Formats: sequence, C-alpha cells, structure tokens
Amino acid sequence: MKRVIKRLTNCRYLRIIFKKLWNAIRIYLTITFKNLLDNIGKSPLKWLSCITILLSFFIFDSFWTAWINKIWVDPIASQIKDNTWWIIAIYSVIISAYYYHNLKETEVINMNRCKVVVIGTLLYCICLFSRKWDYVLICDYSRYLAWSNFIIIVPILWECYICYQLKHKKAAENVKPELEIEKTNNVADSYKRKAVYESAYKTLESCFYKEGSFTFSITGIWGSGKTTFINILKEQYIRNNSVKSVIIFEPWKSDTSDSIVKGFFAMLRDELSNYIPNISSTIDQYVELLLDEESGKPLKIIGKSLHGIFNEDKNPYELIKEILERTKHKTVVLIDDIDRLNAAEIKEVLRLIRNTANFPYIQFIVAYDKNYVCETLKNNGINTPDRYLEKFFNVEMSLPRSEERVLCNELLTRIQETVHTIWGLEKEDTKITNMVYYRPDDPTNSIIDNNLVTKVLLTVRDVIRFHNSFYLLAKAYKDQRVENEVCFQDLFFLELLRYRYMDVYTILCNRPFILLQLSYYEFSLDKDYKKTLQEYLDNTQIEIVSDILEYLFRNDRDKANAIYSLRNYYKYFMYRLDDKVLTVDELMSLAEKDDAEMIKSANQLYIRKYGLEFENQIGELLAQIYKNNAEGRTFDYNEIYNLLEKLTKSNIRGLRDEIYNAIIPHLQQMRCIDNRHFKALLHLYDVVDFNSKTIKYFDILNFLMAILAKKNLAVKLRHPIGQEEYDIVYDFLSNTTHPAIISSALSSFKEAIENGDKAIIDDLLIDLSVLSDIQLEHFIKEQNKFSEDGFTLFYNCQSKTDPKTHRVYLRQEALDIMKNEIQNNPQGYFSMFIRKGITSNPEYNTVSPEPFCAQIFENYGNFEEFLENCKDDNQYTIRVKNFWELYKSNGYRSIKFEGQGNVQEKIDNCFRYEIELLEQLKKIKRYLDKGKKINENLKKMFDNNPLPVKLRNDICKMIEN
Repeated sequence: MKRVIKRLTNCRYLRIIFKKLWNAIRIYLTITFKNLLDNIGKSPLKWLSCITILLSFFIFDSFWTAWINKIWVDPIASQIKDNTWWIIAIYSVIISAYYYHNLKETEVINMNRCKVVVIGTLLYCICLFSRKWDYVLICDYSRYLAWSNFIIIVPILWECYICYQLKHKKAAENVKPELEIEKTNNVADSYKRKAVYESAYKTLESCFYKEGSFTFSITGIWGSGKTTFINILKEQYIRNNSVKSVIIFEPWKSDTSDSIVKGFFAMLRDELSNYIPNISSTIDQYVELLLDEESGKPLKIIGKSLHGIFNEDKNPYELIKEILERTKHKTVVLIDDIDRLNAAEIKEVLRLIRNTANFPYIQFIVAYDKNYVCETLKNNGINTPDRYLEKFFNVEMSLPRSEERVLCNELLTRIQETVHTIWGLEKEDTKITNMVYYRPDDPTNSIIDNNLVTKVLLTVRDVIRFHNSFYLLAKAYKDQRVENEVCFQDLFFLELLRYRYMDVYTILCNRPFILLQLSYYEFSLDKDYKKTLQEYLDNTQIEIVSDILEYLFRNDRDKANAIYSLRNYYKYFMYRLDDKVLTVDELMSLAEKDDAEMIKSANQLYIRKYGLEFENQIGELLAQIYKNNAEGRTFDYNEIYNLLEKLTKSNIRGLRDEIYNAIIPHLQQMRCIDNRHFKALLHLYDVVDFNSKTIKYFDILNFLMAILAKKNLAVKLRHPIGQEEYDIVYDFLSNTTHPAIISSALSSFKEAIENGDKAIIDDLLIDLSVLSDIQLEHFIKEQNKFSEDGFTLFYNCQSKTDPKTHRVYLRQEALDIMKNEIQNNPQGYFSMFIRKGITSNPEYNTVSPEPFCAQIFENYGNFEEFLENCKDDNQYTIRVKNFWELYKSNGYRSIKFEGQGNVQEKIDNCFRYEIELLEQLKKIKRYLDKGKKINENLKKMFDNNPLPVKLRNDICKMIEN
C-alpha cells in the first residue's frame, strides 16, 4: 500500500500517466476530427443545410415560433391537452410494436431511422428548453417532466436496445468457421514475398509518364497469389496517398465487349470528376465515339455543340490527354481475373489498356493466368499469343508455383486437426505425416520433394479446397458414427483422386471392374488398368492416378477396414454413390442368405435399383472369372454360378431375364479355365430359360460347334481333347434340362455338317450316330409323348432324308414307340393330330394332319383301319374322323380354307358343317356316276357348296364333260 501511495505521489510517474492519456485523447480527437472533415468534404451541401436549419432556430426565433404555433400548437396540441396522457400511451404502444416487429428481422442498424430520431430529439429539446410553450406535466416537480417526453424517450430506448441486441447477436455468431475460404494466408512469408511486394510498390509508384499509360502484369497459375499481390499494392497506394485515384475494375462482371468499355470509362469518369471539373462530358463523348453511339436527342446535340464551341472541336481523346497531362493526376487501375473472360472480351481489355485508355499518368496493374489466356487466344486465331501479349505490357512479373514443402506443411496442419477431431488420433501421429508426405518411389516417406499430394494439389488454394471437401466428408462419417469403419488414409487418397480426376473416381464408384478385379473378396488392380486409363488421361496424369490406385489397392498393407476389401469398398462411396446402382457387395451378400431370404432380398433390390443393374453387374462379375491377380488366384466361379442358379428361381420375370441376359454372352464366349470349369459352364446352360421372349439371342448351333468339334474345343480348353472331355459333353447332351432345344439343335448341326465341310465329321468329338442315339434317348425319356416337346423330340429322331424329294424318314425305333403310345392312348394322339399353318388372318389357313402318321402306321390304309376301329365318340375322335374324310376327299393333301369363316372355329366344331358339304358333293358324284345329267337343283347345290377339296374339282370336270 505504501508503495502504491509512493508511486502516486511521484510526480514523474504521474507525468508519464497523464502524457499517455493525453496522447490517447489527442489521437482519438485527431481521428474523429479527420473523419468529420472527410465527411463534410464529401457531403458539404448536406452539412451546410443541417447547420443552417439548426442556426435558424436561434437566429429566426420568432419566425419558427409563429409557424409552430400556426401548424401544430393552436390547431392540435392546445385541443388535446386534457387527454394528453392516454394519447401519449397509445402512440408509445404503437411505436413499441413497430420496433418489436423490426427487432426480429433487422440485421443492421437503420441509420436513416437513427438520424430521424436524433434530429427529432434535437428539435424537441430546443422547443422544450426554449420555454415558449407550456407542456402537460407528469408532476409539478419540474417543468421538464412532460408527458410528451415519452414520444422521444421510447424511440431512443428502443434504438439503444436494438444496438445492444445486434452487438450481442454478432458476438454470439462470431464463432470460428469449420471451413476455410479460398485464400493464401501465411504463404507469402514462406517465399519472403513481403519484400517483393514492397520493392514492386516502390518501383511502381514512380512509373507515371506524360507520354502515356504504364502497364504491369502479374501472371501465375490459379491460386499462386496474384489477387493477394494486387490487394497489397492497392493498400500500399491508398495508405501512402502516393496517387489520387485507385480504381478497381472487374471486367468479368460485364456481359459484352461494349459493356466492358462502358463500365471502365464510367468508373474513370466518376473518379476523375471528383478532382477535375467538366471532364465527365469529354469522357462521355469519347465513349460514344468509340462505340459509335451518336445520339440524336436534342439536349445532347446542344451539349455537344456548346462543347465543340468552347473546345474548338478537338478530338475527345486528345482533350482527355491534354487535361491529364496538364493536371498530372495519377491514377492506378487494378484489373484482376481477366482469365475469366472469353477471347473477344480479353482482346477488348487488352485494347483498352494499351490503346483506348492510353492516357498520361495512368498505370494499369493486371493479374491473370497466362497459360489460360494464351490457350484462349490461340484457339481464336492468334498463333503466337506470348508475343501478342508482349505488345500490351511494359513489365511482367511471374509468380512461382508453391513449393512442395510449403504445400505439404499447409496440408499437414489442416489434416492433423481434422484427423484428430474425427478419428481421435494425436496430431503428431506419424501415420498422418507419412500419409501427407507419401512418395510412391519411397514408401518410407522421407520428407523431401516428389510427394504424391503435390502432384495433385498445385497451390495453397488447392490445399484449402481439398481440405474443405475432405473435412465435409469425414464429418459426415462422424455424424453417422461410422468413422471407424473406414481407414482415414484410404479415404484421404480416394478424395484426392476425386478432387482432380473425377472420371476415374466415377468408374471406381459405379463400375469398379473396369479398373479392378475381384478375388477371394478382395479387390486388386487389373493387369491392363493403365490401358483403360489411356482413354481418359494423358501420360503424366496416368502416372499420378496409377500412384494413387496402387496405394489404395496394394493389399499387402496391414490396415483395418481397407478399401480393397469387398466388405468395406462401398463404405468409401456411401455419401456419393447413387443408391439406385447395384453394388458388387450388395450382389455378393445375397450368397450368404438361405434360398428363401435370398430370393426375397433379390426381389427387393431389383425393385429399388435402376433397370439392367443386375444384368450389368453380373456380366462384370462373370468377366472376373478370367482375371488373375498377382498371386495367380481367380475369382471363384462356383460361388457366382450357384448364386445365379438360385436367383433364377425368382418369381419376377424381369429379374430372371436380366440374369439370363448376363449368362448368355458368357456362354457364347465359352472361355474355359479347366475341365471342371467347362463342366460348370455346360451346367450353366441348363439354368437359362430359353423360352423367354425377352432374352438375348443365343446361337445354339455355334455353341454345339464349339463343344463337338475337337479342334474348336481344344482352343477353348487350351489342351488336347480326350476321354474326359468326351464324357463331359456326352453327359451334358444326354442329361440337359432342355432336351427339345438340344435335340432340334443337333438336327440342324448334323444337317449343316452333312451339307457342308465333310472334314468336320472326322474331327467330331461324338459321332453323328451317337448324336442320333442321344436324340432317340431324349424321346424315350419324354413322359408325355403327345406334348409339343414330345412331338419335337419325335421329329428329330431322323434316320435319313431323301436328297431328291427332301422327304424325311424317322428312325424305326421312334416310330414303333410312337405307334405303341398311340394304340395305348389314341385320344392323346388325336388331340394333337390336326395342325394349322401360321397366318395373320384367322379365315385364311391350311389344315393338315400329323405329318408322320403314314410312317407310324406304315401307310394310310393301316391308319384308316386303326381310325375305324376307334369306337369312342369323344370330340377328338369325331374331329379326326371328320377331318380324315375331308383330307381323303382332297387326295391326301392339306386343306386350304380361304374366307370361309374362322378356321379354328371349324376345328373346334369338329368340321360338322364341312362334312355336310362333303355329303352333298358325294351325293352329286353318285348321281353323275350313274350317267345322268345334272339337274337344276343339284347344279344349284353344287354352286353353293364352297368346300375346298379335290372331290369338288373332279365333279366340276364331270359336269363340264
């Protein structure tokens, strides 16, 4: 305490305190006075008017008193003096309601309203303290405690409360953003650019010439610090007052070349007019000449005439040059991002800075990406853009690309914080450092150049953008509490791939088998993946992408939840993958379910996913069977084949057809790994339902040629053919679940060989006679010989074909079997006996009998005898008997009905009407056979009889003779 008292009584110490206090007050008053002078200088008329009105209340006191009495006191205020308190209360409530509503929506202080409140309060106080009027008082204690004070106090209180609330609200919202904006913070010091900026400024501030403008360009790639350079130069110019005018021109905000010219000269006019009177009209005239926009408005004509009289019709360009040369007014024009413009707009800006705005004491500082601008100009007819740009700029400063160590350090600082926040690792963990400084040629990650990330992230702006994207993705995993289900290193490099090479990322996301192969539930790079990348990338990009892919899918790494595991793969795409795309994991996970649950899940997936997703994904999985990984292992074909076989039991036709359509190209390709796979492929054939109308065409003849010709099969199997292969093919052909299709295909196969290259016969794996025996066996095994498949198998049991008549002869064994079946079940045979042709008109068709009935019964007589002995009167027997009468009357030829009614209805009606017509013809025939001449009744009966049989033609000839 004594020490404090001693210090306070020390004059020297007090002098220091008062000196510091006085300096602080002096600085504050200086700044306030300067701001006040600047404000008065910018708006002198406003300040002059306010002060004049304020002084007039004291100078013209009687004038204002009379007018206030006349306007307000006498007609209004004096009339309501007895009711003042409740009127004031009502108005106070209304004002409070207005402020309360405004408080919820306002974001900033309403300065115009504040000015009104301040001015109103000032005028009210002048009137209150002038003592020229009496006020209704709240109490008699003081004449200044009037009810009307509330009209002023209420707005003041509300304005203060709003200011407090806005300040408190901004303080509460002033939290650190989780993402960064794209800027180059703290990078300039790494290159010591501060010295470069200062040196450049000191040089540029002297580069103003009376001969014309000076142009300085700042070039560099995107994110190299061009905008930062321009901003620092702008701050230096403004802070040091070395120039009068600094103009920020942004040409990319204009939509046409003409609007660029108009926008620039409008800014130049507005800026110069603050210092040089009467220059505005000259600049406007110059712009009109540039754009050829001479106006015919009368006022403009008069203005131009007067301007021409006083300036002796000088060229506006020369006038502007003369004015600026005389005044030596220095102007700096800062232009950024001209690389956002198209070629025509770029040329207009260049023409502006070198030609149309080439005035004395003007300095242009232009920042742009030179590579982009040169490429744009070259694509628009300028063959040497570098030499072209040299004509426009006096000096060029090229900013270097960020060094790798700077980029890695910037990225490491950010990634450490993110990994610590999301995955809980310590910031100093070497896993994070090794990830950021990873080098493909040295996985031990020595912290030197040639890092992988710096091949993708070229600038600090890239680093910021990439980290923002990575943080958002990692935060999404964190919010879903699944961050520990992915490896942060794999997620980091996958996001790095997405940032620069979106096409490759999309392939990995939607169609991974284009670049990858699957073996034992682990992904690895396809041996030809670099050839695939050539379709999307150039050689340099291929090397970068290859380094990333090899890091991700090098499965010798001991990492939990690595991306190369099928079970984890799609977790890395869970926030970017279209949920209507079927993934490999979703498809393969079906194999782990029991049959009923598998079908149910598959049906649900088919409904939720896009069309053809099952077909495409199964096709890609089947292709994986033939891919070998580094260890020579292949994808387990038995697992996928078994899965497909079970999925074909789905009750959804569309799903089954997609599976069939994926299997058919696989079968048609017929690539065999070994004999076991060959056998599995043949079994896969039996899984497909070839009777479906919406599946792809399958060339069964080519399929048989591949498995029955030894030479072809040896190519498929890549080893000599022996007894084992014979047994596999024989077993397949004998026990196929599609005997009718195989039997018909074998008939076509035998016919093609016998009529084609005879040499193939000697190269057959199975002799033709054995193939015929297989066809016969299929017919023998058929339970229902009278079904469509039964007759198909029967007709394929061929023994020979007459080369002249092309008549087919069936094997006697098959004929005997069929005859025996018919004798045991004639109705079954009769139900399929009558055959129709194929026609689009139901009234035009041909009806014929089962084609081999004569061979079955050796001749027509035996069949007629058998038919006669069938005493059953069921519809099938009656139908066949009636038809046979018609067939026999037609000379044992097919009967052609043309426009005589629906043919199927005739068959269903057992040809009863046709039999009546036939009886009429037989009656006429018997009459003519007696040698009698036909009478009118019979002639009329014959003419009205349309039955199309040979008997009718015979009768017609008899009548004519």
